[in-house]
Amino acid sequence: MRPYNFKEHPDLVDKIVEELSEDERLKEFFIEHDVSAEAIENALSDLLTFQSEYTHCEECKSLSQCKQETTGMQPRLAMVRGKIVLEYHPCDYLRASREEKAVKDRMHALYMPKMIQQATLEDFRMDSDARTKLYHQIVALTNRFHRGETIKGLYLHGRYQVGKTYTLGAIGNRFSELGHEVLIAYYPDLVRELKSSIKTGTLESRIEQLKTVDVLLLDDIGGEAFSAWVRDEILGPVLQHRLLDEKPTFFSSNVPLKELYKYLIENDQQNELIKAYRIIERIENLSDPFNM
Repeated sequence: MRPYNFKEHPDLVDKIVEELSEDERLKEFFIEHDVSAEAIENALSDLLTFQSEYTHCEECKSLSQCKQETTGMQPRLAMVRGKIVLEYHPCDYLRASREEKAVKDRMHALYMPKMIQQATLEDFRMDSDARTKLYHQIVALTNRFHRGETIKGLYLHGRYQVGKTYTLGAIGNRFSELGHEVLIAYYPDLVRELKSSIKTGTLESRIEQLKTVDVLLLDDIGGEAFSAWVRDEILGPVLQHRLLDEKPTFFSSNVPLKELYKYLIENDQQNELIKAYRIIERIENLSDPFNM
């Protein structure tokens, strides 16, 4: 806003100072900081700007309705070395918008539908004792991890379309809201990406991300086409690294954990079974099973 000029109208100064002093918002500021009449006169332009612009903020209902020159910046008065200074700070709507963006930036989703990326615990259905128990378990786990405690993830299993994927999405967003980096991936498509990334030179960076991200969620493990290379050279080392670093890891599958080995072997030879059971053992150490 263009500064007011009082040099040509000194007779208005006393009247304006009197009117400003009757403004409840300004009166409270003047009393709190024991502002002198001289300081008020020296800051008339800023005070009138504050009065005008703050009215916009009081009437505002959302960031899209903002009438300030810089969207989302709310005027605020401060005393600096005995002088009144007009400052600008993000309003509640702008802070909420920035936090929402930060949450989305912390939530990395691979091959997941938009609906799952936006899943929240607020919309989690608690229409059975099992789902109610699961909800409270998720809240407890995320809170404990946020307090710095070591936690085990969950291995969610059950028949098709019982909400396993949505639950993983809600868990991921909950961790993201608490400030943690999250990676959620549809595991069958992730396997396909890992195979093709050898040619593109991105394999190592993806493996490093899987190992080190704060929270990893793998959806539909066991639903991918079998690959001994992925099992032995990627999945095993990733899970082992996360186990040693005590990083939360969550899974969903259509099969109970004790049956998952059938999807991790090429044949029934002893060597294959041993490799599969090593994966099962790591998943058991990383997560607790929950039948949905």
